[in-house]
Amino acid sequence: MSVDVDAPHRGRPRDPRRREAILMAAMALVAEVGYDRMTVDALASRAGVSKPTIYRRWPGGKAEIIVDAIRSKHEDGDAVPDTGTLRGDLVAYIGRATQGFDPHIAAGLIMQLQSSPELEAIFREEVICDEQKRFESLLARAAERGEIDGEVTPLFVDIPGSIIFTRSLIRGEAIDDAFVEELVDRVLLPILYSTKEQAPHVV
Repeated sequence: MSVDVDAPHRGRPRDPRRREAILMAAMALVAEVGYDRMTVDALASRAGVSKPTIYRRWPGGKAEIIVDAIRSKHEDGDAVPDTGTLRGDLVAYIGRATQGFDPHIAAGLIMQLQSSPELEAIFREEVICDEQKRFESLLARAAERGEIDGEVTPLFVDIPGSIIFTRSLIRGEAIDDAFVEELVDRVLLPILYSTKEQAPHVV
């Protein structure tokens, strides 16, 4: 039986760990059964809470829950890292974005995007557009520092995600700090510096 843990005391602070558990359960359900077949009943059962608990937090139902779940991957994260260097910013940003990356859930979500226009629209707005804006902000700051030229191909934004997808889902290899640094040093920075007369030496 699920238990409504938020009900006992009015004004009781909500446990952030319970919110995280619900959001993780929601992402797992979408990956397993699809967005259209996911129900609040199933989510409540998976997360071990009552439906009122879920609806108090997310009155808009499953669409609002999935938006929150996707946004939660960028928490502490709406601000683009500013380490003072392009390399530092890229390492910090990609490292943070890949924390807790679950290739099985990612693969399930990608499959479901093909069959659910509503989920695809949510993903496009909450992930793809936001990701592009963050990268544009990061690169604009690097251009202001004189580290790169102002013009960067829009395709650049797709490169990190594509490589992460290939490495984790297809090759089954780890996404760790060493991988993030190699991705930045051996792939991303050479692309960004390709229009400069002389690229900084990477050790």
